[in-house]
Amino acid sequence: MIDRIPYDRSGLRTSVVHLGLGAFSRAHLLTYLDDLARAGACEVGVLGASLQSERTADALVGQGCRYTFVEASAAGRQLREIGVLADVAGPARRHDLLRALADPSTTLVTTTVTEKAYGFDPVTRGLDPDHAAIRHDLAHPDSMTGVVGTLVAGLAARRSAGAGPVTVACCDNVADNGHMLAGVVTAVADRVDPATSAWIAEHVAFPCSMVDRIVPATTDELRAEVAAAGFDDAWPVVGEPYRQWVLEDRLGPGLPDLASVGVQLTDDVASWERMKLRVLNGMHSACAYLGLRRGLPTIADVVATPEASSFLDELQVEILSVLDPPLGEDPDAYAATVRSRFSNPEVGHRCRQIAMDGSAKLPQRILPTVAAALDAGASVRALARVLAWWVGHLRRTPPGELEDPRAGELSALVRDHLDGTSLAGALMALDGFAPARLRDDAAWLQILAEAVDCEGAP
Repeated sequence: MIDRIPYDRSGLRTSVVHLGLGAFSRAHLLTYLDDLARAGACEVGVLGASLQSERTADALVGQGCRYTFVEASAAGRQLREIGVLADVAGPARRHDLLRALADPSTTLVTTTVTEKAYGFDPVTRGLDPDHAAIRHDLAHPDSMTGVVGTLVAGLAARRSAGAGPVTVACCDNVADNGHMLAGVVTAVADRVDPATSAWIAEHVAFPCSMVDRIVPATTDELRAEVAAAGFDDAWPVVGEPYRQWVLEDRLGPGLPDLASVGVQLTDDVASWERMKLRVLNGMHSACAYLGLRRGLPTIADVVATPEASSFLDELQVEILSVLDPPLGEDPDAYAATVRSRFSNPEVGHRCRQIAMDGSAKLPQRILPTVAAALDAGASVRALARVLAWWVGHLRRTPPGELEDPRAGELSALVRDHLDGTSLAGALMALDGFAPARLRDDAAWLQILAEAVDCEGAP
């Protein structure tokens, strides 16, 4: 049975534009807004944008932009219809997206486009002018299509329309994401329209945020489950009961009352995102690469094994030994919650999905902990094994099938460097991958080389 939309959708007013309308945003951000609508709020309508493909837009528009969220746990599955999505604009409707970004009624713009889409250097944190989308948009300022270029174009249109201030919040797993997004948007605007860049600095808030909910990919089995309950839904989403959104309390005017539905407003997002990236995301990547190594399809399958349990004990100690948690938070309790969430058999989060884009994820999830542990004289052997399992994944996967923004480069790297010592040095020297202090640390390179030789085989 589906919990149907209880409010009048025709009475909703669109105030939110979301770029990157994938499964995560529909299972996370939009559920908070749906809670507000169910509590009687009107200004919570969302224009979603699919920047790369018409597929999601066509499917959702074809069903009136309604969709189903399935909350899955060992206690059962609860189906809920979400109705705050007012419209979805695919690439062919770029003009509608820019119009919405320029509309005075829009007070909040959010993004979930994955780490690799922003075009920033993970080490310097500055704009990467060689990133494909950035390079395209700088060369074609009148038809920018990347996420950063789209924001610049939309904010330029907003300035021209005199639409006033707006809040732009990155909701991807990137440390210090608000400052990162402000930096790359300003850098592109500086190059294409300095007047818009100056306006952005004065009128646009870029708060940092941390978001958390485990959301597996949509499957045909999920579609069949929802259809059996009475809704022929092309794009339902499934997620765990747990959700969290920590948002920096540095916001522009006119936002929905997010705090009333559980969004945590704080002036210290950094400690929350650091804990999540290093504990949850770090352990998630570790389980994914171990699972692929052992032929196990889901994270729940992995954590059910004695091998994973023992390894996670060791990895948890290494991570927590150098973690600076949020004030008042118990990191051991947080880690225990994370591991309990991983064991949820109903979520079915697939190892292959989490293993994607390792070259973009591991610099955020694993390598900062390695650097901190080395500085503190703490153990890094479990952390090294995670990288070794990633190497094994790279070696097993044919170059044409590797899902990573640096697939060709990585495939060549593991082909050309067969022994652990050579490969460890090459990985740490990989441009934009590791913190500079890891490149010349002989003790770390030796530990990584031993791990690769021991556990990095195809």
